[in-house]
Amino acid sequence: MTLPAGLVRLGAPLPAQVHAEGRLLGRCARSRVRLPSGAVLLGGHEDLGPVAPGEHVVLRVLGTHPAVRVPTDRAGALAAGVRTVRLAAPTGARQDVLVLRSVRSVHAGRAATGGRHDSIRAVEGEAHELEATGEVRVLEAPRLERPWHRAHRGADAWRTPLPPWAMRVSRLLREIRQVLGQDALEITWADDGRVCRLLGVVPQAGQERS
Repeated sequence: MTLPAGLVRLGAPLPAQVHAEGRLLGRCARSRVRLPSGAVLLGGHEDLGPVAPGEHVVLRVLGTHPAVRVPTDRAGALAAGVRTVRLAAPTGARQDVLVLRSVRSVHAGRAATGGRHDSIRAVEGEAHELEATGEVRVLEAPRLERPWHRAHRGADAWRTPLPPWAMRVSRLLREIRQVLGQDALEITWADDGRVCRLLGVVPQAGQERS
């Protein structure tokens, strides 16, 4: 299916000026890291083209956190969602919008990699609600490197058993390191109770890369 002008399927080549997150997600998509299907709507374009009815997509500007979840069977809602996230982007930033198929989650959050341990922040609910909730749980998980390393206990002094969702996050972070290397990254993730998926990945502050 031919995509509208300005809409680039996730994993396809992107213009060099696009935020590094677009290329990092593309590399993960090509390597079959678990993440929802999606695309990038380049700045200056508004048409998302035909989308599957009866579903939802999550929209946000690449490299930023504010996101909205909108139904795909209402063209007006899609257009309004694109405008909303672009208005929320920092002044002067590019307006490339990440469009991801919405996945329901029991837990969602962000994780920081690059240190001795992986730091996992989580909320109960949907990933697009992360900015609105104040109930955040923070866990330190062992940094998994080898396929036989197990993610069953935390990195605190008592090696507290990790909940199943945190074990899945830890394994996802290992997959991402295998694709993107050892640099410090901030990962946005969502776990539906069975599968943990990647929703976003940006270099930590001061580590912009391509």
